[in-house]
Amino acid sequence: MLSNIEIKGIFLECENEDPNGMYADDVDVFEYGRAIERAVREDERRACITLVKSLNHEVAKALLDYRRLSDKVE
Repeated sequence: MLSNIEIKGIFLECENEDPNGMYADDVDVFEYGRAIERAVREDERRACITLVKSLNHEVAKALLDYRRLSDKVE
């Protein structure tokens, strides 16, 4: 999980010069950063389970079961 300091650093790296970019005034950069992080984490989980399933269905099932349990704890 990224810290607020890391999110701030990433945000400050942006040059905001794209004329086709989407700019917003009242956006909580930390909340937005965490939402992106959750989306990326979910994509990585799906890709991991797909790869594992191609190698071993039982291990993939165990990963899915573990994921369901761990998501309830978070």
